[in-house]
Formats: sequence, structure tokens, C-alpha cells
Amino acid sequence: MRKELPMFITAVSGLVVVFSRYFQLGEQWNLTTTLDRWSLVSAAFAIGLGLGNLTRIHYRNVKRRREHWPFSLYLIIVMWAYMILGLYQDVEGTHFRWIYDAVLMQLSATIYGIIAFYISSAAYRAFKIRTREAAVMMIAAVIVMFGVAPIGDAIWANWGKVSDWIMNYLNVAGRRGILLGAYLGSFAVAMRIILGLERAHLGGIGTGTTIQ
Repeated sequence: MRKELPMFITAVSGLVVVFSRYFQLGEQWNLTTTLDRWSLVSAAFAIGLGLGNLTRIHYRNVKRRREHWPFSLYLIIVMWAYMILGLYQDVEGTHFRWIYDAVLMQLSATIYGIIAFYISSAAYRAFKIRTREAAVMMIAAVIVMFGVAPIGDAIWANWGKVSDWIMNYLNVAGRRGILLGAYLGSFAVAMRIILGLERAHLGGIGTGTTIQ
């Protein structure tokens, strides 16, 4: 039952999702709305599980005085204090919203700003013009980077229009091809999981075997 019961639950859940999304009877029974509510409940339980797991790991770091343990203590205090504040004031509370807008949003913008420099550095190292395709990619990347920066319009007034054209047409066409391949691959993996051919999600049981 350790193998059969999880596989049965997975198969039934997958079939219910397929039935609710792609069959008219599923829409008439309002299964989509029910599944969306279940997903929200599952996400809430997952957040609670993550909160407990994160607390356990960092409490162990503080208890054993591991390296950088003050940061673990700071994380536990801030995480639980912010959660309690949200439960006390609601998510639209004055102090709760101020902390989110003035602290979390600013930290996120800072992190994204730092990531931009790493992406630029990685792109510079990756774009080695050895082939025609690499040359085209490098030229397109330079045009787009200058197009979204103020220096692009300062050099040439129409630079932003060229950058937008590349992003809205050439980039979208390539992105749709990639997404189509990703969707087909996801569908194939989903069917393998529903049929019991893929068992990696069960915890190291293995893949490519059939149900006995």
C-alpha cells in the first residue's frame, strides 16, 4: 500500500483536474471553482508547513550556535512577529502594509537591481561571437539593453521603437515555440504520472516501471 495508495490518489487527482478543465460536464458541475478553492487551501497548508520547517531548521542553528546563528535568530523573530502582526491587523492594516511597502518592496527592488548586474555579466561571458547565430543574438541583446536604458534614446530617438519591435515580435515568436515545447513535455510527464509510469514523486521508488 505504500506504493499503490499514493499512485491511486495521484491518478484520481489528475483525472479530476483533466475532467474539470477539458469536459463540459466538469464545467456544469463547477469542478473548476472547487479545485481552485482546494488549491488555495493546499497552498495555505504548504505555507504553514514551510513556516514550521523553517523555524525548526533555524532554531537548531541558534541552539547549537552554528556559524551566522544571529541571522537565524533574526529571521525567526521577524518572521513570527510579522505573521502575528498580520493576524492582529489583517493584511490591510496600517503597520502591516507599511512594513510590506517600505521594507519588503524596497528590498525586492534592491535584489532585482543587483541581479541585473549579474545577468549582464553572465550575458557578456556567454555571448562569445563564434558563429553567425551568436552574432545575431549579441546584436539583438545590445539593441534591447540600450533600448530599455535612457542612454539608448539619447543616442538615437528611435532606439526604443526598435527594441520594442524585437521584444513584441521576434521574442514573442521564439517564446511561443519554447512554451509549446514546454507544454507538450509537461503533458507527457503528467500522463506518465497519472498512468503510474513515473514514480520519482513517490520518493526514490524509480521511474520507467509499470504497476504490478
